[in-house]
Amino acid sequence: MPFSNKKGLKVYRPHVSPYQDPHFKTWEKKALEKIEGITYLDSLTDSPQILLTNTHFDYQSFLNQNGPSRLNALELIIHPNSGYDNFPRALIQKISTPIILGNPIRSQAVSNYILSCIFEQLTAIPLLKKWNPLRTWPRETLQEKNILIIGQGHIGSILKVALDPLVKEIFVADPYKGLGTLEESPLEKAHIIILACGLNQGNQGLLGKKQFGRMKTDVLLINPARGKLINEKDLIDFLGQHPDSFAYLDVFEKEPVDYKKFQNLNNIRLTPHIAGVFEALDLKIIEFECEILQNYLKFKNKTFNFFNHYNDLVLKNKLQHGMII
Repeated sequence: MPFSNKKGLKVYRPHVSPYQDPHFKTWEKKALEKIEGITYLDSLTDSPQILLTNTHFDYQSFLNQNGPSRLNALELIIHPNSGYDNFPRALIQKISTPIILGNPIRSQAVSNYILSCIFEQLTAIPLLKKWNPLRTWPRETLQEKNILIIGQGHIGSILKVALDPLVKEIFVADPYKGLGTLEESPLEKAHIIILACGLNQGNQGLLGKKQFGRMKTDVLLINPARGKLINEKDLIDFLGQHPDSFAYLDVFEKEPVDYKKFQNLNNIRLTPHIAGVFEALDLKIIEFECEILQNYLKFKNKTFNFFNHYNDLVLKNKLQHGMII
C-alpha cells in the first residue's frame, strides 16, 4: 500500500498484554508522540493509519465485523510480538496492509532462557558449605556435546554464535533457510535439542513418537518456541521411559496448561510462557515501535527502502517463503 501523503500519522493500540505495566499505554503515548507527526489515539473511531497489535487482537473477528476495507485502509500494522501463528493465512492473503513483526524484541531474552537451561542442567554451580579438599566436580562440559538447533531465525542465530565456541558440534535444521529438514538432520547425534522456530500448519507435532525414537536416551530438550511443535503425550511417554533425559518447557499445546499432566515426571521443568518476558520488556517494545515509525516517516514515499530494511520482519514475506502454510 502507498504511503500517506497527509501530514502526520494517527496510531492506535486496542490491547495491552496482561504481563505489561498498567501504565504502559501512557508511556507508549508519551514516547510515540515525541515523534513529529505522530498522534496517539484513544479509540478506533478516529480512523488511524497505524495499528499496534498483540496476540490478544483477534484479526479474524475484526475482519468479519469490519470487512477487509477497514484493515486495508491502514498504512501499516506493527505487531511487536514474534509469533505469527495467530495470523490466519487467508487474512494475510486478503489484506494489502503490511504487517511488521517484533522478532528482535524478545530474541535476547529467549536466548538467555535457553542458555540458562543448558547451564543449569549441565554445569549448575555446586552449593558447598565448607571447603572440599578433593576439589572434585563430577560434571560433563559442553565441549563434549553436540547441539541441534531447530530454526535459524533471530534466536537460532544468536544461539549458534554464542554456543559455537563452547560445544563439540552444532547442527541446524531450517528448511526455510536452506539448512535441511528435521528428518535430514543428525537427530541421533544431538545431546541437546533446542526448538527456536515458528509454528505453522506444516510443523505442528514436529517432535512426536517417531522423532523421540531417534533421540539419545539422555537428551536435553528445550522448547521456548511454541507448544504445538511437540506432541506432549509422546514427550511424556519418552521422558517416563528415559529418566536420564530432561526437558524444559516454557510453552504448551494448550495454554494455560494444567501442570498435573506432568506430575509423574521428575525429569522436566515447566515455566509459564515467560522465556521472552524480562524487566525492560515494556521499554524495548516502545523503542522498537519508535524505530519503526521514525523510519516509516523518514522513508515516506520510498517504499522499497523501508520494506527492504525490514525484509525479515514483514509477515507477508514469510508467506511467500513458505513459512506460513
